[in-house]
Amino acid sequence: MKRTILLIVLALSQSIYSQNKLLKSDKLTTTDSVKIIGMYPKWDKNKTYEKYNFIITDKKVIDSLIESVEYGDNTENEWERNHFTIILTKANKELYRVSISPALNNAHINGKSYKFNISVLEKLSKKYPLTYKWYEKEFKTEQEFNKFNTEILKQEKTLYVSKPTFIYEGSFELQFPKNEIFSSPKAINDYLKPKIEKIVNGKEHSISYIANEFNLKNRDQYTMTINGPYNLFKELKDKNSKKGEWAPAKFIAVIYEKE
Repeated sequence: MKRTILLIVLALSQSIYSQNKLLKSDKLTTTDSVKIIGMYPKWDKNKTYEKYNFIITDKKVIDSLIESVEYGDNTENEWERNHFTIILTKANKELYRVSISPALNNAHINGKSYKFNISVLEKLSKKYPLTYKWYEKEFKTEQEFNKFNTEILKQEKTLYVSKPTFIYEGSFELQFPKNEIFSSPKAINDYLKPKIEKIVNGKEHSISYIANEFNLKNRDQYTMTINGPYNLFKELKDKNSKKGEWAPAKFIAVIYEKE
């Protein structure tokens, strides 16, 4: 095993550009129960970079890779839409990720692009191949998701779970006529903000104007989207606008599994 790990480190270190550790993160204090997963994005129906997929679970190999896999100098900030992603998980929970654009030989870190030796992916995929599948599951509450998540993370086939964003309970629309008072989305925002803040009492909420087909075609009005708690929908009374229906938020998790 020691010889195998040494060979991996040497092979990956032959074409390294600099001393920047690609897989190091302040979030990673120990590599116990850590996995390193390389995968193409689920939205890429052509599976462009499926050939680079890999999964590594051996702690000694992971420790070696964290110290040996590096990226190079800053380069032109270009991205591929169907990029490749390296994800570090701990106890099947996502800890850290970095995007790679293989066609551009780039790694993307903190919004910037750096040179990266794609042969690293080729070596890892040959030695630690991975095929995966994914599915979506909708939840009504965060408590329901947490119960499911606790059980699914225990399963050997689980790679990781992309958690829903539990910020708003739902949304509704308010339609305002375009006039001198409500002359722009900003004017409406300034009008609504103090009314809403009295009701929500510090809870998360948002007011937005979406340039959708309806708003673009009907320029004599502004339809605003309000996200927040259900009591905001119930208690907000405004004679200057037409209130739409309450739309509960959809909390959808994405579960990734080994095939």
